Amino acid sequence: MMEKRIGAGLVAGLIAGIVFTLVALFLTTRLPDGDQTSMLVVAAEALHSHGWVAGWIASLIYTAIIGGVFGWLVRAETSNEPRMMVWGGLYGLAWWIVSGLLVIPALLARIPLSSAALDAVRPVALASLIEHLLYGVILGFIFALLTTYVDWRHHAVTHHAA
Repeated sequence: MMEKRIGAGLVAGLIAGIVFTLVALFLTTRLPDGDQTSMLVVAAEALHSHGWVAGWIASLIYTAIIGGVFGWLVRAETSNEPRMMVWGGLYGLAWWIVSGLLVIPALLARIPLSSAALDAVRPVALASLIEHLLYGVILGFIFALLTTYVDWRHHAVTHHAA
């Protein structure tokens, strides 16, 4: 049962991650030097890479992994769509905080929670919040659908009477 939920979380995370990366591709932010850039390029640069392709790959890996963690965390919860969407939104908010205050500053060689770290993430904070909340809500919704309607042993969709 737990493996089913982790697997559903990975798949839901990847599906939600596709939306996350599309939003990141089209959502732009103003950098401290005044330039406008895609949030996907910002993600790639945090990994010391360049271009949206590197950001796309990194984002999909990130979202699939944290989706699996979501499945593990909510393994004992009832999987109805509204409940999982709320949990997913809260989870997205938590990852926005963790990534913005700890992960991204560390990748940028800044001391997490320092004023330099906060200055580095401030320009992208709002756009990142939008991405993470949207990701979380979609993650919760897809997770609920997968755990409710998919028979993982037979890879078939089942229909439950309402």
